[in-house]
Amino acid sequence: MISIGELARRAQCTVPTVRYYESIGLLPKAQRREGGHRAYDRADLARLNLIRRCRDCDIPIERIRELVSLSEGQRLCGETVAFFEEQRRVIQARIDALKELDLTLSLHLQSCRSNCLPNGDPCEIFDQLQA
Repeated sequence: MISIGELARRAQCTVPTVRYYESIGLLPKAQRREGGHRAYDRADLARLNLIRRCRDCDIPIERIRELVSLSEGQRLCGETVAFFEEQRRVIQARIDALKELDLTLSLHLQSCRSNCLPNGDPCEIFDQLQA
């Protein structure tokens, strides 16, 4: 059995993070020692590592709940693959949106650099954004 501080250290997160995941049910309620202190085992550490790595992959909490339930079942590869394919689609859509945003900002900057900046005129970006 390990303390909450040791669990957090091993999972590379903070004690408040562990408490939060426990409070929302992603981690099971900790066992308690005689003094009332939380005590965790290897299964708790494994689940916390799963949760942390999912968060590192930008998977939302509610989706992590789904994955945790998959991990507790038969661990069918097809379901797991479908889960991560969906997450990749979400990430790809965000990447596409960011590329479009980058292009838009580049066009605004190019317009400013070629038109108003050399002449000392008022910045055209404001006019473009307000139109």
